[in-house]
Amino acid sequence: MAPLKPLRRLCAAVVLVAFTFTFICASTFLQRSRGFEIAQAQPTGLPPGTRLGGTCSPFSAGVMSDVTIVLKIGAGEAIERRSRYVTRLQSCKPDLLIFSDRQDKQNGFEIIDVLANVQPGLKLNNPDFDIYDRIQETDTTDGRSEEGWRLDKYKFLPMMEWTSYMRPKSQWFVFVELDTYVNYDNLYRFLSTFDPTAAHYFGSPVWPKKKPAFAHGGSGFVLSRGAMDKLIGLGRKYGDDSHTPGTHFFGQDAEKFCCGDEVLARVLKQSGVSLRGYWPMFNGEKPSTISFGKGHWCEAVISLHHLSDHDFAELAEWESLRTHSGLPLTFEELFTMIEPQLYVDSYDWTNMSEDVVCKRDTVNDCGEACFKDSKCMQFEYMGAAGFANADFELDGGSN
Repeated sequence: MAPLKPLRRLCAAVVLVAFTFTFICASTFLQRSRGFEIAQAQPTGLPPGTRLGGTCSPFSAGVMSDVTIVLKIGAGEAIERRSRYVTRLQSCKPDLLIFSDRQDKQNGFEIIDVLANVQPGLKLNNPDFDIYDRIQETDTTDGRSEEGWRLDKYKFLPMMEWTSYMRPKSQWFVFVELDTYVNYDNLYRFLSTFDPTAAHYFGSPVWPKKKPAFAHGGSGFVLSRGAMDKLIGLGRKYGDDSHTPGTHFFGQDAEKFCCGDEVLARVLKQSGVSLRGYWPMFNGEKPSTISFGKGHWCEAVISLHHLSDHDFAELAEWESLRTHSGLPLTFEELFTMIEPQLYVDSYDWTNMSEDVVCKRDTVNDCGEACFKDSKCMQFEYMGAAGFANADFELDGGSN
């Protein structure tokens, strides 16, 4: 047999690579222990003639009318950013709920002070509520702060009471923050595989030592009606007034915990509801910081986190140019958004590694040390400091 010519060898290699990735994706789909797959072009349940792919397709098709979107914000977050985010959500879901630490109005929405009905004893002599008192007295804040972060953990449990009270007929509850992106097409595909009357708690899991896993709040998380009912049922044991939402903390001392999503998970577990983690579909990164490892490639994108206004705009523009918008958005396709920004050499860039840092006297020494280490990702000259800095990424680090 005559040897293959270079062009034919190249074509054969391309076909082999494509087959390999297809096989990996197919194997991943077929071997899912979760028992379902959302990466299907047209999920069941859509009205005849309706297809996904538009900005608000599942909402405009009426198949998410029983889904409540809940936005949690802080009074110190920029009004301009709040307005832009609410406008985006409002175009899809005009009856969303917004909770904060101060009553306000935004784009015609009532922003509810989720802490207004908390028992006075919880606030008394609690330094975490000092900033809350200032917010109410001055009606102004100085932006996001460490004090605001400490106050945030007290919002989660009252927010559950308020949400159930205000949306008693909703079957699903999706909780997001100002830097949370949600692909609502994929969210619909995902939720349509579950029974909302059963107790479900979904999100991107955080695994603290010797504590229950909890869904990371910034990545977005979901509760079913079944889970919400169990939670509220447990809360009635501790509530002083069952007709007024947001009055108690389910017997928890929130001051002892790091964050509200951890407190919520603890109460849910006491209610008989444990987290079912669906990372990387629920994701704590934005497109430019995702690792795009083998655990991502074939998965569908439901949520992303840490997006700035520029990130939202860039992602929206990219999505509008998708040639197969009716198909589920996967991480494989999302990679094509950032691929053009990848270069062999790049300036003013960081790989966000938290691993080994090796210092040298000159940039040349630093570069030589980096090239000799197969795991080195970058080196840079720290001009004013008078030394160079080689940043090494080890296995499991950022990239």
